[in-house]
Amino acid sequence: MGEKKSKDAKLNYGWVILGLIFGNLFVEGGVRNTQPVLLPALTHRFDGSAAMTSAIFSASGIVGGFTAPILGKMLDRIGPRYMFPLAGTFILLGWWASSTVSQGWQLFVFYSLIATLGHTAIGSFSATAVLAPWFPRSKGVMLGLADSGNPTGQAVITPLAQLIISRFGWRVAFQVVGLVFFLMTAPLNFLLQRKPPDPDAGLSVFENNESVASNIDLPEAVPESALSDAYTVVPEVQEFYALREPAVWLLLISRATGTISHQMTHLHIIAFLVFAGYGEMQSAAALGVAGLIGIVARPSFGILSDKIGREIVFTITMGMTFLSISVVILFTGGASLWALISFVALTGFSDGLSGLILGAKATDLYPSNTLGTVMGVVDVGRGIGWATGGILTGLMFDKYGDYTFAYWTAASIALLSIAAVWSVRLLEPKR
Repeated sequence: MGEKKSKDAKLNYGWVILGLIFGNLFVEGGVRNTQPVLLPALTHRFDGSAAMTSAIFSASGIVGGFTAPILGKMLDRIGPRYMFPLAGTFILLGWWASSTVSQGWQLFVFYSLIATLGHTAIGSFSATAVLAPWFPRSKGVMLGLADSGNPTGQAVITPLAQLIISRFGWRVAFQVVGLVFFLMTAPLNFLLQRKPPDPDAGLSVFENNESVASNIDLPEAVPESALSDAYTVVPEVQEFYALREPAVWLLLISRATGTISHQMTHLHIIAFLVFAGYGEMQSAAALGVAGLIGIVARPSFGILSDKIGREIVFTITMGMTFLSISVVILFTGGASLWALISFVALTGFSDGLSGLILGAKATDLYPSNTLGTVMGVVDVGRGIGWATGGILTGLMFDKYGDYTFAYWTAASIALLSIAAVWSVRLLEPKR
């Protein structure tokens, strides 16, 4: 009886992996949401135009986009136990070195190159590839729970970074935030990451009308060797070519258009709100509150995508993105409080969900031993978006003197991502 109780109490190790991925995505959310705060400070420091300073973060997108497929293959081969601590080290080195620069071009080396390699390696594509095999029958909800780390990072890091910049300057912000990111990614991943169980032995939650407690027991079918420290090289991975998959290309296009739209607005949102009459801390706090909403929204929409389909949920979320941009353009003039609240609510419920839903869609289509490769290719789309979105808005602002044209362009591009994701249905691989 005592032995049975001990076995029943044994936690499905997938929940530990969920916690680790949550931490990694906390960092990703923190990275992404320090950029709008850093942009005005760096523009002022280096006397650059909006476009020139945006180019630092755009270059980060280029590096991330071109390296994601390589990092995806690397993940399939060496596993996250070594991949993620290495990524954390690159983040620490890049952010601390960025705090020491005296010329703007140095940020292209330290932030856009070194730090970005770390950011990309622990991002959404690797999160999907690592977590999904642990919960094969409830991928949407579990990816949603993990992805709530992203808005949590937004809620915590955005106002923290703004506070540090206001009181101590941007150099100290780079140092403090970089150290936090390292501690969130490196030590625990090295100590606790494990190989997932065989696909047929994977666990799920919230299904079969069983209690959650019964669903988190580690089944006898999973051998201890399944929790080894490193991934085994699977021959099929070497024979799989993601670039030959039409569905992968459409997922990439949807990821690219969604990210372009996001970066065109998000990178400049603090500057936009300040331009509209809001204070810097008020604007940063608004993004933080949006992050708090996202903590609830991401697992909720993940569950919903399991129930009603990825495409429908993707359409809902990108529709809210369109509405949030429209509200910001039309109603924030004069620092309207209700407009800011509406923007925060719509952004909180939609921000970042496109990557989550596209990742879940990829796991529906392709086996777990190819997901690192698949998501690495799809993440090229995010790199394209990061590379072009921010600098496009900067160029348009420099030309027209405000953000209206750029933001309407972003709203239109958001609709293109919806068309791309529905097109995937026409070219899904036969399994």
